[in-house]
Amino acid sequence: MRILERLFLISAFALSACGDDGGTSAGDTSGASATDTSTTDASTTDASTTDASTTDASTTDASTTTGTGEPTTTVAPTSTSTSTTTGDGTSTTGDGVWEDFEAQRASLLETLAPPIVSCIAKVDTDHPVWNGCIDWHSSVHATYALHIIHEHTGDASYLEAAEAKMTPAGLEAELDNVKAVAYPQEIPYGYAWFLTLARARERITGATDLVPLATEISTQLRDYVLDRTPAQFEAGMLRDDYLNLSWAILNLWQWGQFTGDAALAAEMEELLLPPAVVEQFDALCPFAQEEADADDFFPPCLHRALALATMWPQREATAWLDSWLPADPVLTPIAMPAAAHISGLNFSRAWGLYAGYRATGDTALRDLYLDHLLTHIDHPEYWAEDYYNYSHWVAQFGVHAIALTYEP
Repeated sequence: MRILERLFLISAFALSACGDDGGTSAGDTSGASATDTSTTDASTTDASTTDASTTDASTTDASTTTGTGEPTTTVAPTSTSTSTTTGDGTSTTGDGVWEDFEAQRASLLETLAPPIVSCIAKVDTDHPVWNGCIDWHSSVHATYALHIIHEHTGDASYLEAAEAKMTPAGLEAELDNVKAVAYPQEIPYGYAWFLTLARARERITGATDLVPLATEISTQLRDYVLDRTPAQFEAGMLRDDYLNLSWAILNLWQWGQFTGDAALAAEMEELLLPPAVVEQFDALCPFAQEEADADDFFPPCLHRALALATMWPQREATAWLDSWLPADPVLTPIAMPAAAHISGLNFSRAWGLYAGYRATGDTALRDLYLDHLLTHIDHPEYWAEDYYNYSHWVAQFGVHAIALTYEP
């Protein structure tokens, strides 16, 4: 199926989602997500509360299996791939398809909204504010996603849903918990997402109520990153899960830029941008690795590319990407993820693919971005259904993928 055809189908899906039986307004929290049966604290269900080497129970429930019982991940077949680029990076879909996508972004955000609205309203843990969506970090990025959807649709109900639990007393209690290091399992992953939320909230609404929390969180996250030994740093850069360091470093750098903390931004640049570090990880983490290794929810090599393309000035980013990317980049979307965590990978790959396109103008990367984004939206069983495995978190990754395309 070509990109344009898929856009038309998803547009029709978005319109049906706005109907009486599945409205995306935050005033209706039923949405498209499954009924929540989880009543346990996130510490008993979320793999992020243990070392990331521990197997997450949620990754077994959604598996497809071979005849031997081994889980398998199915990639979108070549015959239906929407990636239609030539070897020189020239798009054969044309700019009109991209313009169609841009015109439909708000509808796509509304399509992704129902499970986010539903999960943020739940009370799954005893955290003071971010207690829905199974775990603290998913509640945090759900709050971020609702801010983004509000921003680009103009629907105030999404902001109201995001703010419903953000009382002064609740925020103060969250700050007390963070100061007491009550959420060690959220370092680095959840803390990095919180900085994304804090920036978005202040930018979109002008509210600074998250700044005290973000300041404390950035301090603890900075200490964590800078305390890594060389071996831990290398391992963290190659992680495809909660312990990925590129995501943490990028968010600390962006927080430094946002708040005018030049020293923090410079420290993060020193971790990733020196030529010796670039050369080290170019060898360890080539683009082709992403096609071969799809085991969890983050793509480590594309996440590093996302960080570098964001942190470097465009000229340097473009030069590096031209040297790092293959002449004809190939990355196949995953049509049937073998485990729950893999269901976030199409969307998170899209983050880095779009960053590469924005830095280079290479429409091959733009087509791959659309291919990954639309392939996954086209499979709501992997983001809008099954609260425990999918609907408490995956849609937020898709919202972030779309949000990046609005940035200047």
